[in-house]
Amino acid sequence: MNNRRKLIVALGTGAIATPFASFAQQQSKIWRIGWLKIQGPQHTPGQLRAFRAGMRALGLVEGRDYSLVERYANGDGVRLPSLTTELLGAGVGIIVATSQPSIAAAAGVTKRVPVIGRMNDDPVANGMAQSLARPGGNITGIYAMTEELNPKRLALLKEITPSVRHVGVLLRQDLSNAEHDWQVLVAAARQLEIELLALNARSADDLTGAFEQASTKNVDGIMTLRNPTVVTYIKLIAQLCRRHRLPAIFDAREYVEAGGLASYGPNIEAIYRQLATYADKLLRGASPGGLPIEQPTKFELVVNKKTAKSLGINIPDTVMLRADKVIE
Repeated sequence: MNNRRKLIVALGTGAIATPFASFAQQQSKIWRIGWLKIQGPQHTPGQLRAFRAGMRALGLVEGRDYSLVERYANGDGVRLPSLTTELLGAGVGIIVATSQPSIAAAAGVTKRVPVIGRMNDDPVANGMAQSLARPGGNITGIYAMTEELNPKRLALLKEITPSVRHVGVLLRQDLSNAEHDWQVLVAAARQLEIELLALNARSADDLTGAFEQASTKNVDGIMTLRNPTVVTYIKLIAQLCRRHRLPAIFDAREYVEAGGLASYGPNIEAIYRQLATYADKLLRGASPGGLPIEQPTKFELVVNKKTAKSLGINIPDTVMLRADKVIE
């Protein structure tokens, strides 16, 4: 009877460990990690470099300890589920999903393989996690606090240009979080005595048209809600802001480096280095449902003095003194 009990316990323990630990048990093989991105490989390559750097810092060498299987939707979110299926067919043990649409697509295809990524939406509010401390499913990663920081960005835009009264907001109305993020921003704008104009854009032509619309509506400032369109067309948006002489606030420094005026948000590359620690733990047998969803540890304010000068804006000392990086 004792042997029989031991056998039952052993079988039960194995059932609990499966499926998340099964991949990690194959220590003699090179781990395969999926990389799922809605944009093409030419967009924001710093994220991939940062993830690889994070893995190296943990002593994990690409080609020896792991390999990356990359899939890109080239701006077409409809392709994300089929690309997820391709990754699963390639035998990946983890999927690194680099955007909210990528996370949602991967989560819709698999409940077995762990999915880690940078979350723009509150994962508890949208049902992807039971709690930040214990997600409970196969999704975990970093919550970038986009919703919470949008009102702060709007306030920063007004601090930089106190005369701003009408702000155009570049967004994607087809995304699930768009309406909620919009309402949060409307409430903040009311407090700041700012009127908002929604500028819906899914393509380069849409963006050009959105700025033409902003001109006819007397918009005197621009803000972006992070989505695949604004990430894909970083340089175009910066150019359009300068062409129409509109000050703009963004959520990441890459826009400012491309010629935008200012940004405030988490350091995106630091997030991807942080995601490498999740990959390491999962590949060694941890369950994603037990890995807390963390929040960024580094935030940065970046301003472009050259752009400010071209727009005739004198950035207040109160902003310059707080800036983590100033582009001359």
